[in-house]
Amino acid sequence: MQEHALRRTLSEELHARTFHDFEGAGRFIRFVFLVGNDDSKILAYINKFLASATLPVMSSDDKFCLHNMASYALRIERHTEFLSISFVETGLRAKNGLAANAFNEIGLSHMPFFWARNAPAPLFHAIWIEVGGKPLRNLSQARMLEILESRSVASNNFNDAAAQIHFAFDIDTAGFSRVVIFNQDIQSTRMGRIVQRVVELETYRLLALLGLATVKEFSQRLGLIEDVVSTLTNDLAEQIKRPDGKVQALLSILSAQAAEIEDINSKTSYRLAATTAYLNILTSRLERMRITRLSGFQGVQGFLDRRMAPAMQSCSAFSERLTSLSQRISRAGELLRTQTELVIQRQNRDLLQSMDERAKHQLRLQQMVERLSIAAVTYYGVGLVGYVAVSLPISEWGLSLVYIKALSVPVIAITIWYAIRRVKGSVKGRLTPAKTNSSPD
Repeated sequence: MQEHALRRTLSEELHARTFHDFEGAGRFIRFVFLVGNDDSKILAYINKFLASATLPVMSSDDKFCLHNMASYALRIERHTEFLSISFVETGLRAKNGLAANAFNEIGLSHMPFFWARNAPAPLFHAIWIEVGGKPLRNLSQARMLEILESRSVASNNFNDAAAQIHFAFDIDTAGFSRVVIFNQDIQSTRMGRIVQRVVELETYRLLALLGLATVKEFSQRLGLIEDVVSTLTNDLAEQIKRPDGKVQALLSILSAQAAEIEDINSKTSYRLAATTAYLNILTSRLERMRITRLSGFQGVQGFLDRRMAPAMQSCSAFSERLTSLSQRISRAGELLRTQTELVIQRQNRDLLQSMDERAKHQLRLQQMVERLSIAAVTYYGVGLVGYVAVSLPISEWGLSLVYIKALSVPVIAITIWYAIRRVKGSVKGRLTPAKTNSSPD
């Protein structure tokens, strides 16, 4: 039996990024780097670090690797347009709700923060999640703002109030977006999956907002095209109403706007599609956490709805504007083509009428020339008859030269007219295609 080349690769994809159990208190620190379609430089940078630690390096086909170092775990994940470097520390003891050195980079000298920050790629996001024990008594919003070093906090109970989660959705002085999870009664395997969802939620939240930056970059340009198309449509309507309307000049303007729209579409379509995909992942991760209200705090769902909904609606509106404008240009182009065809048909009609008039004039001129030709030839013919008659003894025959010439005029004229008619009939017969006679079988 022949096996498909991708069978095992696709099967292993389901297990490519497994998340280990999260025992006790600990932390998950993730650096996210935007790499676009080429992550070769940062991959070489990571492999150099792994080789120096005598660890297996990543190949160009590897999407994930996990190495248990002396006091932490190192996770490398490669995605479509970003790569992440993560440090994971578990099995710690919580004191006053959190483990020692919570959000304290200096106290964690065993982790290579400097190496991660100096990766040869733009740092897009940095996430620091602290998983602690039971929440502090009488925990207030002011206390959480102090812990998270944030201007606002969004918090919820989740997993049937077995744990609490607090999001900063802000960046602290060290460049991290902070998250705190207080674990009261969640098993280690379940907590590992929760931490993974929180990490993905934070990552895709910011990735989804990349679409807003794209919208802001191209909105003004799109607005200018809308103004030009509106003016052009009005001009087109006015020209169509006129019997002698001129629309050819509008065609070049419309073509230029169509090219502009295609350029914007090519530069924004991927980002806007990615924004929709990231938003769907974000919504999915949030729903699966089964969050419930935490008294005294604003909820995560409400916070994200108020802050992200306008941005996502702006992206959606931009896509609709782009599609609508493209359709308007297409319809205007059809009108222009129709009007141009009508103009061409009118021009052809006028040309045919002009040719017909010229043909009539030519025919009349030809007929006049024929008449003059008959008269001229008759005149010369009568002269020849006179020369011939002079050499004959017409006086002996009792004939007059004048009478002879007079009698020859109609004879010569009729003869010449008949000869011209025969020639014209012969030419016409050669130019007219022969008719095919069809007889029934």
